[in-house]
Amino acid sequence: MTWTGSFEFLAPARIVFGPGSAKRLGEIARHLGRSAPLILTDPGLHRLGITETVETSLRAAGLRVATSTDVTTEPTLAAIKAAADAYRAHDADLLVAVGGGSTLDSSKAVSLILGNAGEFREYQERRVGNEWIPARKVERRGTDLVTVPTTAGTGSEVTEWAGVFDPETGIKGWAGDAKLRAAVVVDDPELTISVPARVTADTGLDALSQAIETYLCHGFKPLVDTIALKAIGTMGQYLPRAFANGHDIEARGAMLGAATMTGMVFPNGGLIHVHTFAEVLGDITHLPHGRLIGLMLPHVLDWSLIGCQPKLAELANVLGVARDRATVRANAEAAVEAIRRLCHDLEVNEPLRSHGMTEADVRTVAERVFAQHAPRSRGGPRAFRSVDEVQSVLSRAY
Repeated sequence: MTWTGSFEFLAPARIVFGPGSAKRLGEIARHLGRSAPLILTDPGLHRLGITETVETSLRAAGLRVATSTDVTTEPTLAAIKAAADAYRAHDADLLVAVGGGSTLDSSKAVSLILGNAGEFREYQERRVGNEWIPARKVERRGTDLVTVPTTAGTGSEVTEWAGVFDPETGIKGWAGDAKLRAAVVVDDPELTISVPARVTADTGLDALSQAIETYLCHGFKPLVDTIALKAIGTMGQYLPRAFANGHDIEARGAMLGAATMTGMVFPNGGLIHVHTFAEVLGDITHLPHGRLIGLMLPHVLDWSLIGCQPKLAELANVLGVARDRATVRANAEAAVEAIRRLCHDLEVNEPLRSHGMTEADVRTVAERVFAQHAPRSRGGPRAFRSVDEVQSVLSRAY
């Protein structure tokens, strides 16, 4: 690395981390000068009592609290509108999002439509030539936002992007702007203890892949690379422990901290093909995003290896599998094998065909991936050159 380039680094205003930190929500809301928070969560979390700590803290601070459970597993335009209506009905002045990626994405989408004219779909990015741009730009912040993640995965608690499914097109579209970033992020590992092992694996692999992908992207990004490597090493060590025993609070804390670190860096560094495949496969299979990430990650890394051997060799170091005196390629291959073994240990290694995909579906996904994302692939270690090449990577996972 030579210090002759330039970079920008965007981050949330404040992160509050630690077991029991959700009990500080009342203090945090008061510090923001707010009096009427609306808690946004999903029905399952609310039914399990996961939001109780947040509600208790806010009420103890003398705030007028309401709760909306309008979040759906896959955020939809209708659910976003319902949550925004609940915010207006409560005459709220703060949105507190408690949940996983869907809830956190939903909260940013709600903020967008509260502060801007028109419908959410008008702000979603669309392909124009080689660029992805929205029909309308976000002009204003709709509300102050506090995000409280209950899974260690998407990093959505610190990003500016919201993904919402449009049933008319059958596609999940993305909209975002720095104005939608959370004012405060509250990372409380205690809220993640009840996450099932299957969800722990899926969301953890999503975070791990984000960190790996952004590290492998081209560009001068010293802060990104430093934080990404720390996150990768942390997740490589603690994700198996969190999967094996959800009550391991050290592992839960490590995963939550690493996921938030990853959420901070990947918008500043970019993502490569793993997420590209998972997004399109999700539209076809409707499997959990993290599960698709895990099914594609080893294959994309193996295919990309010839374009990023030194960086993959560095991953071998942080994953603890590098060998002294081994060649750069040998250590790069060891890193890919370590990721493949991790996916196997997390029971994310079944073929795509076991989920009902057909060879025709594989071709459809390949065509969409190439049409929508080929220009972006040039920012990664190996660029797509044809639909057949994209299909060859998919076939490894099929």
